[in-house]
Amino acid sequence: MSRSPDAAEPIDVAPIDVALLDVTEAVLERLLAVARADADPDEVTPPLGGPPGWNADRVRWFLAYHRAAAAGLEGPAREKTWAVTAGGTPAGAVRLKAVSAPGTAGSSLVLETGIWLRRSLRGRGIGREALRLVTLQAAAAGAAVLTADTDTANAAARSLLAALGSTLAADGTRVTARIPLP
Repeated sequence: MSRSPDAAEPIDVAPIDVALLDVTEAVLERLLAVARADADPDEVTPPLGGPPGWNADRVRWFLAYHRAAAAGLEGPAREKTWAVTAGGTPAGAVRLKAVSAPGTAGSSLVLETGIWLRRSLRGRGIGREALRLVTLQAAAAGAAVLTADTDTANAAARSLLAALGSTLAADGTRVTARIPLP
């Protein structure tokens, strides 16, 4: 019996080589093409108004966001994004954002992560591996805590976050995860 591609359970496939690439202009163009072809704009950008779909405002936001995040956690945006590749093909993006800095009210560095993947590659372990790799980046940056949040209805994201050993806390329609770092 075949499974639905929307099934919450992972699909058994051969392991795929997953890597994180810095977002250069060349990578950004490829990433935008992937997003426009195989991702819902609401999964990739904030609601911006205007016509539905990948409108000009969303494309401008996407490009500006990734260009600002190219400066990394120390830059003005305090964010870093990477393209996620699977078998050398762009599959989506993952990010880290500084939400608190060491010394801020006696706190340690806390980073937040988020990810989006093209629909056609979901359920193959790519998201799990990309988030594992970004946890290593967060630990290398000196973070004590990595957080993430999602909608309570997003069973796949909740499962992915739980698989990383995170503690999940629901508040209304949102779920917040605290992911332990090595």
